Amino acid sequence: MTDGEWQEKLEAFFELRARQISEKPTLDDLCYIAGRNPRLWANESLLDDLRLDMLGLMKAGPGSSVLEVGCAAGFLAKVLAPSVGEYLGVDLAEAPLAVARRLGLNNASFERASGESLHFPDRRFDAAYCYDVFSNFPSFATGEPIIAEMLRVVKPQGRVLIGSIPDREKAEELQAIAKRLTAKFEQEFEPEAERAPLGTIRKYEQKSGRVAKIAGLLGLGKLSAPLPIEIKPEIISYYFDRKDFVALGRRLGVDTKIVDIHPLNPYFGTRFNAVFESR
Repeated sequence: MTDGEWQEKLEAFFELRARQISEKPTLDDLCYIAGRNPRLWANESLLDDLRLDMLGLMKAGPGSSVLEVGCAAGFLAKVLAPSVGEYLGVDLAEAPLAVARRLGLNNASFERASGESLHFPDRRFDAAYCYDVFSNFPSFATGEPIIAEMLRVVKPQGRVLIGSIPDREKAEELQAIAKRLTAKFEQEFEPEAERAPLGTIRKYEQKSGRVAKIAGLLGLGKLSAPLPIEIKPEIISYYFDRKDFVALGRRLGVDTKIVDIHPLNPYFGTRFNAVFESR
């Protein structure tokens, strides 16, 4: 799968799920769009544990400006925005951003932007984070420019948090936890309400310049027209090595700390956070 293919399929996953939500989103809706388990995240203690852990790692508080890269429909914005001064979430898919805006968070705004080329000036934010997103990248190299950009837009001594990264060394343990949780929830809860089938997203791709030019010269307009392509939604979780984040921090000349995710999370010990501090 090429870089473009995985990204298009990933965007389609969030885009098509978000299009099904037309009102102010519930917690179930936000979990559905993000691919999270709503039965797990309905636990208020777990959400509080996540919030306090993330704020502590970012050194963020009531006066802080915080950037989230890969905000989707605002699951984490709903958790964190009330605890900071200014909150800005960015994402590539437009439908999830529309859902996030309907959350009605007074100090939060949501914009379409690429993490690889953020349209913000240097040193704009007190902290930035990208949480439960890196696992969607098929290679470590895919995420490197995003981390570099996030470091560019935070102030000196500002923190960049890359969160909830599946640990390659703990892959089997992580998968075993996921199976146990699935079995547990199936026993304790009624089946989740079914959602509408996702379908596909259609886009049009221009034929190569040489083919289109020849078709135009021959008067074959239909052959030179853009081709319709159906993009099927797909999300895959990838695993990463802790040492790669430490090595990246060394190359970028910043302090790097690797820590486990928040302790109440059932995946504690199998996922980790990478915290970079700007200079």
